Parts: sequence; structure tokens; C-alpha cells
Amino acid sequence: MQQRLKPMALAICLAAPLLGNAAEFNVGSNTVINLGGLFAVGAKSAEVTDTARAVQRESRVDDNTSRVIISGNTDLGNGLKAIFRLESRFTADTRPSTPLVPGSTTNVGAGTGWADGDTWAGLAGDFGSVYFGKSTLYYADTMAIPNLGIKGAGESYRIWDGNGLSTFNMLSQVGTKGGVLTTLGITRSQNVVRWDTPTVKGFDGSLAYTKNASGDENHFGCAGCAADYESGGTWYGRLRYNEGPISASMSVFHTKVQGAVVTAPYLGPLDKTGYRAGVAYTFPTNLKVGLVYDNTNVHNGIPGATGDAKRGVFSIPVSYMWDKHAAYLTYTRAGSTSNLDSSGAKQLNLGYDYAFAKNTFIGVFFTQLKNDSNGSYSPFLSNSALGGSAPKTGEGFRQISLDINYWF
Repeated sequence: MQQRLKPMALAICLAAPLLGNAAEFNVGSNTVINLGGLFAVGAKSAEVTDTARAVQRESRVDDNTSRVIISGNTDLGNGLKAIFRLESRFTADTRPSTPLVPGSTTNVGAGTGWADGDTWAGLAGDFGSVYFGKSTLYYADTMAIPNLGIKGAGESYRIWDGNGLSTFNMLSQVGTKGGVLTTLGITRSQNVVRWDTPTVKGFDGSLAYTKNASGDENHFGCAGCAADYESGGTWYGRLRYNEGPISASMSVFHTKVQGAVVTAPYLGPLDKTGYRAGVAYTFPTNLKVGLVYDNTNVHNGIPGATGDAKRGVFSIPVSYMWDKHAAYLTYTRAGSTSNLDSSGAKQLNLGYDYAFAKNTFIGVFFTQLKNDSNGSYSPFLSNSALGGSAPKTGEGFRQISLDINYWF
């Protein structure tokens, strides 16, 4: 079999933002299999700030969402192809049996493993691609990965610290009195049927539906609840434009919990609606400036009272690249959640990376997140950092890290 390095197929790139170069194998005369992925790991010094807790700081090595990706396609003739993607997550820093929180029964393996990432199969042609399986919806929208040629209006890192991504820390969280709620409950939505359009004059779009983004259908049916297997579901849509120096996108989602009807506030899974819009411009000097806004509404999200938990977040990402170097600055601010004063937060990211090759980067990142007195935002994957402790209400988070990304 002949082997050579090349980028993933376009249909795969449209489906998920984290992809690298792939070793390509020809299987027979009309089937191609690609093997690729990402090693992402960092040495970090982190602390919880604005707190009186006894243990505030720690140093550690952390995985930053490493993965192995197998993908491929079979030519079916007449411009039609069968396509698939199988993404498996692993941690480069710990064994799968390591507890996420010391003394707990939940281990790293609960969030990693065979086919735990975006995994699906479908068809591609002049209509774009249609596929079924697990797919990231909404969370990563507006992100860009310039070394892979994936454009976006938001953060544009070639390398990252997983805890420092403001797209996940702020734009994909809603702070309430009950703590922080994530947008869809999981970054890889399940039970998804998705259509990605072809790109026409810089425009492309996506449309997806799932009965239950968080897991098995009717999971939330319960005794005494008005459970209905056919009720609920999540709709998602995205329109993007990437042409020349301009990147822009608009995303919307609406989720209604399947199964049980939750009659009291905050006593179960919650219905949510959100939209995210962004625009960025890249100057001839390779200076890129963007603006992203996210507005999410968690229905009946205020414990102890009926009413919705609404909040808006804006982010200003700036990046500059020269030769093998790149520098980043991102400022993000979340306003107070409705019915809860002083519940916002702000985050500052500073970063620098150096490219040893087109697929190998090393960088330094500084992240500072500050919650208002009633704010409860926390860094991404903080359940596996700081001894399992995320910042509590009113606390902050500060971290500096040395990270390496190797796309293979």
C-alpha cells in the first residue's frame, strides 16, 4: 500500500475543527483510509484566586484533548462517496483508570476511549455531506485553526491550553445560582443527523437534529413524570462565510429535553436556546482582529424561582503571525445572568507559539479568569485539574503553561 502525508478530506474538515495531517492508505481501487490525530500536552502552574481555601496552587502535566482519528471514503461512482470518521480520545498524562478527583469512582476513562470523539458515517456528493452519529454542535463555532487552513471569526490558536479556551470557558457556559451550566451538556452531541453544505463563493452551512444530545433516548423519563419518548429534541444551524480577509458566522440552537417534563425549576435537565455570531478581518500584515457574541437562555434555570437564566458574552480575539512565530490576545466578558446580580465574569488570554514544522508547535499561555461576586464560570476540563476543584462562586483562576501540539 502506498503511504503519503496530506490534509484530511474537505468533508471531514467541515464536520469537526480539530484535525491534522493524515497518513493515507489506498485500500483497493476505490477506497482511501486516513490515519491521523493530535498529541496535545502541557506543563502547567495553576491557582484558584480570590479565595481563602487552604490549598490554592498546584503544578502538573495536563492533556489538552489528544486524539487519534481514522477516516476514509469509498468512491461509489457518479460523484457519490461513502464517508466515515472514527475519533478516539486519550490522555497523554494519565492512565484511563486514574480518578478525575482523588478518592472518587469516576476516572479519566469516563471521558476518553475508543470512538468517544466525533464518530459518524454517511454520504458525500455535490449536495455536500449527510452523516449519522456523534458530532460537535455549537461549542466550537467561530474557532479557527490556521495551521490546518480552517478559518473562523473567533480564537485562532495554532496551539492551546485546554483550560484556557474562552470559547469553552465563557461562550459555552451560563452561570446560575446552581453553578455553571454548559450549553448542550456535552461537547460531542449524540444521536445526530447532520447535513453540511458544499462551499459556494465562500459560504457554507450546517443543519443538524438530535432527539437527545446528551445520551440515550428517553433517558430522563421517570416515575410520576409526564414522559413522552417522542417529545423533545435539539435543532442546530450554522452559516459561515470565509473569503479573502473576512471570516463571519452565525449559529443557533434550540433544545427541548426529551422524556420527562420538569415541573419545578432546576430539578432536572433544562431546555435551552442560544445564538452565536462573529466576524473577523485579517490585515495584509497577518494581524487578525475579531468580535464574537454569544447569547444563551436556560429556561427555568434559576433555582427556587420560575424564570429563565439569560446571559450575553462577547469576546475580542487578536492574533498576529510572522515567520514561524505567532502571538495571541483574547479578552472575553460575560454579563450578569438575568435575575442574579454580579454573576458575570471576565477572562484574559495571552499566548505565544513557535512552529518547528507545519504540524509541530510549542507555546506559552497565560490565562486569568475572574468571576464577579456571584459568578461561577470555570476553566474547561477543570474537573481533571486543581485536584478536581473548579473555582467556586466568586473565585477566579490563573494559569501559565508550556504546551506542545503535534499533529500527525
